[in-house]
Amino acid sequence: MKKHYLLVLSIIISICCITAQYGFAATVGNTLDLDLPQRSAVLRQNIVENTLDEYEQAVKIKGSFDVEFVFDKDLHVNPDLKGAEIEGQWHMVKLGMTILNKVEPYVKVGTSNLEARWRQGDGGSQDIEVNADNGFAWGGGLKINILEFWGIRLTGDAQYRTTDPDVKGATINAISAKASGAKFEVQEKQVSLLVSKKFEIPLKLQSIYVVPYTGVSYADSNVDVSFCNTDSPTVDYSLFDANNKKLYGFVFGFDIVPSLSSAFVYSLELRLVDEVALSLGGTMKF
Repeated sequence: MKKHYLLVLSIIISICCITAQYGFAATVGNTLDLDLPQRSAVLRQNIVENTLDEYEQAVKIKGSFDVEFVFDKDLHVNPDLKGAEIEGQWHMVKLGMTILNKVEPYVKVGTSNLEARWRQGDGGSQDIEVNADNGFAWGGGLKINILEFWGIRLTGDAQYRTTDPDVKGATINAISAKASGAKFEVQEKQVSLLVSKKFEIPLKLQSIYVVPYTGVSYADSNVDVSFCNTDSPTVDYSLFDANNKKLYGFVFGFDIVPSLSSAFVYSLELRLVDEVALSLGGTMKF
């Protein structure tokens, strides 16, 4: 063992002698050189990427596509009309920006395909049906994360939507009417309060996450549908700015997240009481 120490010491002394003869001595430095500086220039790119990740968590741009089926929505009309209702489909693309996981303003654009029905005349003797063509629809809204406790989230949502399609045709007692000056305009306003909670479903390869949500909504609409029949020019066929018969509704749905690292979310939503409607959709984070 002593021989090894002597050999190492001889090598060190030889290096020192050669350095003294042919060059300048090198500074050894203190032991803190092993720890400082803490920031690496080579790893600076990682710092930039982490900063971008933090920004993406603070501001998220999302896009979604929803297909909404309205099977039955009763309308409140004046006493001269009976059995007024509207049904059809909405196809909407939504673009939203989530800020700090708290607030999400969004806009919607898409198409509508709707039809309205009602009865009018003495004792409701005339069954009226008006079919709208595919029309442009747009709207916007704001979603707010109000409160979170014990893994349960309370969310508020307020939105507005409107469409003004052309009228494809109208019938009176199932007989095609010679409609002129037809109008089909719908405006909707809705405020919802929802509670949700995320659940993990472990699978063999990876876990998926399901987020059921439920709550109540207050919604109203203005449905302005009218036309003139050239065979009966003195009769007004109109809903006279009908609105929702029931203003309060019940919402139930769930989101499916394939994994926590996934950029996609799939959704299904059912709305009852004020209307019978089903929505299917998907959301992608850009």
